[in-house]
Amino acid sequence: MTTLLASAGELGDRTVADMAQRTGISRSTLHRLAAGTKQPSLTTLWTLRDTYHVGLDTLVYRDPTPPPPSVPPSAAR
Repeated sequence: MTTLLASAGELGDRTVADMAQRTGISRSTLHRLAAGTKQPSLTTLWTLRDTYHVGLDTLVYRDPTPPPPSVPPSAAR
């Protein structure tokens, strides 16, 4: 949700009301999504993805796991 809110802020959406106006998703739905009490529909995910230019994995997973750092072959010995 942090990445989504940062992306929304970059477009000037500072409040849930701003996000609701831009996306057409109701304020109550956005509040419940942020609180974790509602699961988003695929349509909602697509709308948020397209509007705020974030990946679906960012929207679906709470804490996307970054890829493990690569270990140089010489350090693995």
